[in-house]
Amino acid sequence: MSDRTRILVIEDDRDSSDMLLEMLGMADYEVELAHTADQAIAALTERRYGAALLDLNVTGATTSELIERLRGVSQRPPLVIFSARVPDDLRRAAAQLSAAAVIQKPASMDTLLTTMDRVIRPAA
Repeated sequence: MSDRTRILVIEDDRDSSDMLLEMLGMADYEVELAHTADQAIAALTERRYGAALLDLNVTGATTSELIERLRGVSQRPPLVIFSARVPDDLRRAAAQLSAAAVIQKPASMDTLLTTMDRVIRPAA
């Protein structure tokens, strides 16, 4: 059994999710992928994660539906919204989900990893 922190990446673009899997894996995170809203909700319900990296546009739900479904998940990990949406949309979604952080796409690998590290391993 691994003692690496597990992250759920919720992203329906396969190229983006594969890139995130590789980048986060190189940073020593254990990464699982969810490509649809249903996969994301099932994973969050069945397993525990140190964080979830969330694109607001996923197959199987509108952004509003996804937010509502995520709000219904008990024991939800810290959410990091990673999306190309306009800043006002990101702020609104972050507030609705009590997101731990927001990263606007495109973002550098350094920004992504620094943010994930800050969310998962907050200063003592």
